[in-house]
Amino acid sequence: MTKIERKTMKEIRVLFTGGGSGGHTMPAISMIQALKKYCLQNNTKCEILYVGSHNGIEKEIATKNEIDFVSISTGKLRRYFSFKNFSDIFRILKGFFDSLKIIKKFSPQLIFSTGGFVSVPPVVAGKMKKIPVIIHEQTVDAGLANKIAAKFATKICLTFPESKKYFPQSKTLITGIPLRDEIFEGNVEVAKKRFNFDFNQPVILFMGGGLGCHILNEIGLQIIPNLLDKANIIFQTGKANDGKDFVEMQKLYESLTPDKKNKFALFEFVNEEIGDIYKITDLAIARSGAGTVNEFLALGLPSIFIPLAIATNNEQLKNAMIMQKINAAFIIEENNLTKESLLKTIDEILFTDKIKTMKKNLSNYENVFGKNNLLNLIVDILNKKII
Repeated sequence: MTKIERKTMKEIRVLFTGGGSGGHTMPAISMIQALKKYCLQNNTKCEILYVGSHNGIEKEIATKNEIDFVSISTGKLRRYFSFKNFSDIFRILKGFFDSLKIIKKFSPQLIFSTGGFVSVPPVVAGKMKKIPVIIHEQTVDAGLANKIAAKFATKICLTFPESKKYFPQSKTLITGIPLRDEIFEGNVEVAKKRFNFDFNQPVILFMGGGLGCHILNEIGLQIIPNLLDKANIIFQTGKANDGKDFVEMQKLYESLTPDKKNKFALFEFVNEEIGDIYKITDLAIARSGAGTVNEFLALGLPSIFIPLAIATNNEQLKNAMIMQKINAAFIIEENNLTKESLLKTIDEILFTDKIKTMKKNLSNYENVFGKNNLLNLIVDILNKKII
């Protein structure tokens, strides 16, 4: 990371918030890692606190990364009528008062939010306490939580220029998305030893995200035995179907012949292996959250996307179209996803010249890496606040 020259600060105290999915959580984790590294380089004390929901994926991820975490009450912000809207109002109000107490105790100099329902109470409370607030929008189609939080934000940071229409132009910046360091740290030789595949054949990565993709897992169970005749497979099931999908995939693995077992790697979650996995992947089949799309863009990874059909305003479809527009990805919408349609698309890409064209198109794409842009902004605001 490029060293950022600023006046030396003795202490940095930043409250991070955001969650509900890995797409909201991982950018926050990435920026926490970047800020800690900056503080270490500049001999600055760094105090970080992550505020999330009681049962969200952000709690698990923050804990795994040894980040101080505290939870608040939260409710869903629905755009449609539901009786739950009435009870959730009280949960949101409790989350707001929870946030006020946390802010009073922690005394942050800055709040950094990556969206999701849990982020709204800390952002509003921070604004009331006159604390600078940065929010980051990962997707093309802005989420409701960030649209609300934008009214209280000091700066609004975007991944895609297409999102500008949702926010006040005077405080909006195109920064790109902060990507985790580990995706760039893979090593081909280490990866080959780790997986011991038949590398005369291509490697296909199936990845539905931390929460998993049940429909993709179901179809995977049907096509994997035949697909292993001509490719190696890395499959991440996630928590789909309350973890039952992973159990079913384990049963499939055990039923395979020894030669096919050697070509099949199964994970419920991918952690430190991700860099090595990306290094040897020829084609990825995945959901199209903003983080996933941007990682594939950064790594030049041809893809087949299965956008989440129930995503707000079809935001995953809009994310996937970023890569489809440069002919680097194919999209199969959920209602068109069958074992036949998926196998046909895999064959048309992986076993023709299309895969070379997609890789070339990705190599020509100018990607915006957001980590340093956001780090510069954080340090600028902190300097103005402290000195």
